[in-house]
Amino acid sequence: MKTASLSKVDKYIGHQLRKVRKKRHMTLLDVSLKIGISYQQIQKYEQAITKISASTLYKFAVLYEINIERFFEGLPEYSNKNSIRSKSKLLKSSEINLLIVEDNPGDEAIIRHTLMDFNNLNILCVHDGMQALDVLKYKTLCNDFPMANIIFLDIFLPKRDGLSVLKEIKRDKELQDIPVIVLTNNVSQELMNKSYRLGASGYICKSFDFEIFKESITDCIKYWTKTVNLPNRNISDR
Repeated sequence: MKTASLSKVDKYIGHQLRKVRKKRHMTLLDVSLKIGISYQQIQKYEQAITKISASTLYKFAVLYEINIERFFEGLPEYSNKNSIRSKSKLLKSSEINLLIVEDNPGDEAIIRHTLMDFNNLNILCVHDGMQALDVLKYKTLCNDFPMANIIFLDIFLPKRDGLSVLKEIKRDKELQDIPVIVLTNNVSQELMNKSYRLGASGYICKSFDFEIFKESITDCIKYWTKTVNLPNRNISDR
């Protein structure tokens, strides 16, 4: 994502954070005491001085008792339906479980928006490497999410980085057949080569252009759900 786009998203999220807080008649100190973040930091989020992670944004959503997507409502990029809606119902097969491991709320919102017209995608998004392994290996974080058929994995994650998560997945006999698509802002050839050596099934650079990023995600999902047979799914399910 280019700096201008990120800045626009950050400012919009900050505006929405302040708007919802005011609507709830809460002060910065009220919010600080409830979610354990300093009121100075909350003020920086609201003023878009500091980026907010997806996991932190979820804390605000829980506190305000709203869906996290409420913070993106009205943002022009996420309201543009011309490029995706016109394709209509891109998936007609049985349900496919997609695990997204992404700590950037702006990128998560783009991915979710892009996948709106894919029927039968069961999506779960987690926000750090440990949460991803909890879902995949230990089932302690989300018991009702079935085994993932596809994984979108950011590289630069809190708690445990994406490459170590990828390595762990490919070492596990129960998980190693799941296609893992790496998503990253890093265009390093060395990092891409390392990802493929560790068993990644794809490597997508998050384009600076909003529409190109959406198109990359769309093409990737179409490939794994319509063009090829997933290794952990029966051919009769298509």
